[in-house]
Amino acid sequence: MNPDELEKRVDKLESSNDDIKSAIYELNTTIALLKQTVETMSKNEEKRQQLLDRSVLFVIGGFISAIVAWVVRGGLGQ
Repeated sequence: MNPDELEKRVDKLESSNDDIKSAIYELNTTIALLKQTVETMSKNEEKRQQLLDRSVLFVIGGFISAIVAWVVRGGLGQ
């Protein structure tokens, strides 16, 4: 191999190496953004589930209150 050919191959390798480094950097950035998105979605789902649980407890509490009020007013004796 002559020196010019060797130099061209080294330049191609350096260029390819730079491309790979750039792709890895972009992938790491994308992974970090995806991780943040998943964490945000998880927090939102947890809040939604807490709201649903509270709503169910509120509805059940309303039914229990209505039953107690009915019993207090003499509902069983009628």
